[in-house]
Amino acid sequence: MTEQATGVVEHIEDLDVPAVFTPHRDQVMLAVRVPSVFSTLDLGLITQVIDAANQAGFSLARTQSFREDWLLCVFDSYAAVFARPATPPTPTSSPT
Repeated sequence: MTEQATGVVEHIEDLDVPAVFTPHRDQVMLAVRVPSVFSTLDLGLITQVIDAANQAGFSLARTQSFREDWLLCVFDSYAAVFARPATPPTPTSSPT
């Protein structure tokens, strides 16, 4: 496994795409701020972060809410996902 990048993104300017989403990484974990505006979530920033990750060759793999205004996001490299060997099916017992 390669080095895992982590970071905090409160504004899109905080995200240095070439430094974070580099080809030598298999996975990136970011905490992205998702503020509530007038009792609704503003998803503009998370959308921009996901778009930047996709353009850099990473896909959003998992998310988890963190505190009130944060979303923990784990991005996997497309190269790492396609390089993994397929998991063989689990044998099942047949009735006799």
